[in-house]
Amino acid sequence: MKKLICKGCGAELQTTDDSKKGFIAKIDETKEVLYCKRCYRLMHYNEFPKILATNEEYENVVDDLLTKDGLIVFVVDVFDFTGTFIPKIMDKLRNKNVILVANKLDLLPKSANVSKIVDWLTYMANRYFFKVDAINVVSSKKGYYIDDLMNTINFLRNGKDVYFMGVANVGKSSLINAILKRCSNKTTDVIATSPIPGTTLSSINIKFFDDFKSIIDTPGLINQNNAQSVLNEQSYRALIPTKEIKPITYQIEPGNTVLLGAIASVALESAKENISFTCYQSENVTVHRRKNIDTIEFMKRHKGELLTPPCKGDLSELDYVTKEFKLLPKQDVVISGLGFITTNKACNVKVTLLKDLDVFVRNGIFSIKD
Repeated sequence: MKKLICKGCGAELQTTDDSKKGFIAKIDETKEVLYCKRCYRLMHYNEFPKILATNEEYENVVDDLLTKDGLIVFVVDVFDFTGTFIPKIMDKLRNKNVILVANKLDLLPKSANVSKIVDWLTYMANRYFFKVDAINVVSSKKGYYIDDLMNTINFLRNGKDVYFMGVANVGKSSLINAILKRCSNKTTDVIATSPIPGTTLSSINIKFFDDFKSIIDTPGLINQNNAQSVLNEQSYRALIPTKEIKPITYQIEPGNTVLLGAIASVALESAKENISFTCYQSENVTVHRRKNIDTIEFMKRHKGELLTPPCKGDLSELDYVTKEFKLLPKQDVVISGLGFITTNKACNVKVTLLKDLDVFVRNGIFSIKD
């Protein structure tokens, strides 16, 4: 019997066990496209997928695909670049033909200059000694610059299949759906998508090009060092921006702190003068300014009420760590999966955050000079 694959997640279809991936009540081989029960309910009812891909599955699939000669489209999140441009994936893609694609442009303020963002991405890739053949900035949600990306792919492909790779939740599947809608007669999503990492369970092969080569979607590596690993589903969803981010700017004096929900706080320890903190985060994250006194106790006491996320009812145990950084003017303090704060002048800050989160300092995404 021919092996049948779910078009939504890439799992092999089976009718015997509804607790395992690929379950479908009945297989109708006359249908060109089939979806397992999990993907059908995800696509039509936005139901949280109970069966998720693991990092081991991801690495097995990707390692196998990388033995083949293909063009790699490495997708990152332009809003959470540092948290999605991670060494584990970069190491797998070295010495490959790679297009670096920063997705979710629609989340950045409309004043963001795309050419400056490309310059910044170039700087960041060079900083990590990661060679790419091209850089594109897109929005799969709004369809921004999809045609430019396809022009890049067609120029660099040279008769090869094209593999979309990256960390979970950067929008690989959504980007492929956007390409299919733009370049074919598709009007609805082909691949299942969800804000919950691990939706794509195996590689999904879509015949696309005139020479019968394919676009191939892959599972996303789950970054264990972001808030998704310690919060429940509702709280994690609150971290993910769904519309253009409206930055909030505070004038901060030494001894003050800005809290992003009960997830993290950034306190101004010392500076020659007052500093501007400009905060970029999901619309569902509470931003709160106060004195930097008993910050951890304050976050634990007010989580789910004054400070969200975590959302009310999330019983996750919150353990915090504190780290200190010296910042140059116009650098970003980035909390992986949560957002970032840009400072306008040199200063010393103390960051208190959930212990399983990554925090980085980088040159500001909006600080490239004219």
